[in-house]
Amino acid sequence: MKKSVKTVVSLALLLLLVFVPLTQGLAAHAEVIFEIGEEARKVELTVASAPPRKAVKLSAITDNSHYSYFQADTSLRLTFTAAEPVKALYFVFEMPCRWTLILPDGSEMQRGENEFLHEYIGLEQEVTRFEASLPEGSILTEVYAFTAGTLPDWVQVWKPPCEKADLMLMSTHADDEYLWFGGALPYYAGELGYQVQVVYLTNHYNDTERGHELLNGLWTVGVRNYPVITDQFLDDPLTKRSLTAAADYFGYDRVMEFQVEMLRRFAPRVILAQDINGEYGHGAHKLNVKTLLEALQMYQDPSVYPESAEKYGIHPVQKCYLHLWEEHPITVQWSDKILERFGGRSALEMAIEGYRCHRSQQRWSFRVKEYDKYDCRQFGLVYTNVGYDTPGVNDMFEHVDWSDTAEKENGTEEDTESLPPETESASEDGVVLSEKKTGIHLFGKDILYNDAVFAAMACVLSFFAIIAVVCLRRPR
Repeated sequence: MKKSVKTVVSLALLLLLVFVPLTQGLAAHAEVIFEIGEEARKVELTVASAPPRKAVKLSAITDNSHYSYFQADTSLRLTFTAAEPVKALYFVFEMPCRWTLILPDGSEMQRGENEFLHEYIGLEQEVTRFEASLPEGSILTEVYAFTAGTLPDWVQVWKPPCEKADLMLMSTHADDEYLWFGGALPYYAGELGYQVQVVYLTNHYNDTERGHELLNGLWTVGVRNYPVITDQFLDDPLTKRSLTAAADYFGYDRVMEFQVEMLRRFAPRVILAQDINGEYGHGAHKLNVKTLLEALQMYQDPSVYPESAEKYGIHPVQKCYLHLWEEHPITVQWSDKILERFGGRSALEMAIEGYRCHRSQQRWSFRVKEYDKYDCRQFGLVYTNVGYDTPGVNDMFEHVDWSDTAEKENGTEEDTESLPPETESASEDGVVLSEKKTGIHLFGKDILYNDAVFAAMACVLSFFAIIAVVCLRRPR
């Protein structure tokens, strides 16, 4: 009996040694906490137009679907009325256009200069009414309005394209960026925070789905700089047949000029491009790579397409990799790259998630895969100004010169570029600082109050459970 009592007392003292510091932490650090910010609410909108349009057509703007749209057959003004005051707007277009937002005080905001299909607008003052002046031919898919607060994570607050890219990924079509390059975007853009610029050779403005799928995929994997989607080269099935067919359709020299301009505009340290054989033989893929390799040999000559040389200057590209290129090969194990910013998922898993956003393309047999003939881990160094890679290192940024940028810590660079004033109310991760006493600081960690209470209760329950076990085992 005495031995059992001593055991209970000893265990109780041990638990108190753990529990007391926890409760002291609650008192001493209650003011240092993190709180989940209040999420902005989506507000119901009603819409009318001048000149008048049928209500059934206007309803496409507020039906919460990117697959229905309203097309302006003439220049017109839409008037939106919100059910309660709103602080943020989100316009979704089918094609880029210049348009004007008009607020109740008569002030006008010129929009569309960046050619964003998905355009977020933060307002300085809450409003219950606003207008949009649209040009003839514009196609508006959806308009959302939100109260003040943290935006839902599906609202895309895009930054303009990079001024200088650490990585420029050259994709021929929407979805190529995952199928052939695997986890490059979630790893370099989403996890490491590199300046990543995605450039598409073709656009899908003849398809009501693919433009939205493209942006949704990039946003999902952590890309925040808006991609280049040129209006010069509309995707067409004819270009699939052969390199010659694609060159004839798009115009070889026009594509060459575009490639040289992209090299000068973004001055990328590293370029990722597709298989020179077109992956599965697609003519537009072949044209994209062939013209890129030729552009790498001439872009430093200012007499070649002098307009872009004068506009952007000329800066050396350091490295270029092609998918499945056999010389100077590297194998990037995307499935081994665990991404903290995506909850511990791998770069490969996030690439698969990005590809799933391309819902219209899931009917085809292509998938993001390792270990097959389209292995998304396999690349080869086709161009370098900084020497060849060390065998076995498998690092695309090996030997890259970072001397013209801020020093990187552990191979990453924090994005210190602040959001425009209109987006300050938005939080990308939904967590904001607060002074309310809803948490504690313990062992160098910020813990929500509910978690602390749960831990304390667990200690108390464990204490009583041990007492019960000891008492049950006591000799009768």
